[in-house]
Amino acid sequence: MLRLSLLLSLIFAIGFAVAITVALILSQRAIERRIDTSLAALAGAAVLEDARGDSPTMILRSPSDLGGLPGPFGRAVVRGGGTVDLRDDFLRSEQWRVLVARDSQNAPVMVAVPLDRSTQAQELMAGILWATAAVVIALTLALGVGTGLLAQRRLARINDTLGELAKGDLSARTGHARSRDDLDDIARNLDHSAGELERLVAQTRNLSASIAHDLRTPLARLRAQLEMLPKGEGRSDALEEINRLTGIFDTIMRVARIEATQGREGFETVHLGDLASDMAETFGPVVEDAGKTLLLTLERPGTVHADRQMLVQALANLIQNAIVHGGDQITVLAKGVTLGVEDNGPGVDPAQYSEIVKPMVRLDESRTTEGSGLGLALVRAVADRHGATLELSPKQPQGFCAVLNLANL
Repeated sequence: MLRLSLLLSLIFAIGFAVAITVALILSQRAIERRIDTSLAALAGAAVLEDARGDSPTMILRSPSDLGGLPGPFGRAVVRGGGTVDLRDDFLRSEQWRVLVARDSQNAPVMVAVPLDRSTQAQELMAGILWATAAVVIALTLALGVGTGLLAQRRLARINDTLGELAKGDLSARTGHARSRDDLDDIARNLDHSAGELERLVAQTRNLSASIAHDLRTPLARLRAQLEMLPKGEGRSDALEEINRLTGIFDTIMRVARIEATQGREGFETVHLGDLASDMAETFGPVVEDAGKTLLLTLERPGTVHADRQMLVQALANLIQNAIVHGGDQITVLAKGVTLGVEDNGPGVDPAQYSEIVKPMVRLDESRTTEGSGLGLALVRAVADRHGATLELSPKQPQGFCAVLNLANL
């Protein structure tokens, strides 16, 4: 907005300068036409034969008798008249207006008058106009800069609010309650939209969490009833399905709790190397039971201010995701301020990265394996909670890598 104000002020200044220049040119031409009219009247009233020579106020001669006159007079006579500018004074004047006309006897005559007074008047008018222009342009630039700075601050507040909303802080508002111009209208509409968005998101989160919570009790009762049945393949399959549904509902509730959490409550100093080492030690036996190998890679791991339990949940989900969908080698990574997991499995098409982080989304090739489609959604919720980014990338020659970049903490 400041740049726009300066640009408009500059355009105004240029336009004003052009207008003054045009006005000065037109006024000069008008003065010259009026002088030429007076010269024609003087020539028409004179008799060349009675002329007694040159004077500081007028020169009256035959066009063929220019002896003693400076050379520019001759060139002006050839043109039929015009303004003559001299380097030195001639009859106490450096500038003359020349016209070739007819005298009272219809004989050709050259008449010339000095322009010193009209030139001085023209220069005086030009000075006044340019001085006025300088004052007006300076005031315009000052007002433009002031207005631009005020608008820039308001736009910055709107932009900051949009940034906070994009980071997940749905309580962010511009604070504008006035309605005086378009920016206030935009700010008010933004606050209203943010309020509606916060309300709808809260309703959605509460609804999903409520549904998950309410269904846990019937599932627990169903599980208890199934456990009372005689042992058999049907009973085991049913209990396994009950466990899977319970896990899905638990994950939904965890995601809802993470997304509903605001501020920095629960944050602490976390050393990513220690966290990665603890997770590798905890999940090592689980990975081995799945017939796979778990490795640990530490490259100058950093320290961040974060919610340790949420990072543990995120890393656990990444490891579990690699166990189900990855290859036979899983690596827990802690490099600088990044924390994540990679594997040497078939990988994921990069075109699908934006889809697999959405809740309940599973790729077609994953339909035959265990999972709910909530693993990466939870990891993304943890990333959003920390203002971090979830970075997905292919591993060469094959595989998949998912890391949390905690550089903003």
